[in-house]
Amino acid sequence: MSAIGTAESIHAANRGENIVMVFVNNAIYGMTGGQMAPTTLEGQKTATTPYGRRIDLNGHPLEITNLMAILDGTCYVTRQSVHTPANVRKTKAALKKAFENAMAKKGTSVVEVVSTCNTGWKMSPEKANQWMVENMFAKYPLGDLKNE
Repeated sequence: MSAIGTAESIHAANRGENIVMVFVNNAIYGMTGGQMAPTTLEGQKTATTPYGRRIDLNGHPLEITNLMAILDGTCYVTRQSVHTPANVRKTKAALKKAFENAMAKKGTSVVEVVSTCNTGWKMSPEKANQWMVENMFAKYPLGDLKNE
């Protein structure tokens, strides 16, 4: 959604399509080898940025969910996580609300799920959760960005 699907996602959301977009943000391309993604944090090391993401070379991390929140066609935009049982419950509630909005024809709902990729990050699951809390939530804070 923040790379090859950006144009389609933004235009569908701007039109207010009655759909739910679920965006899993683990800050890398975890399924294809751990390369840098549009959401990779500044300084974060990946398979293609072994010395860390540089703003002067790679640009800023893309906050796609923030962009979606400003569109008139979106009715619900939220950022959640699944690193604790309480956060899993919040994410489930957000997904339920998003699908209820689509069925009620209120417009586009976007649910970003900030997540880990312990394999791509080369960390244990525990360390990956800790790293996510300490690093990702500053750039991608949890909570509702839009709720109409």
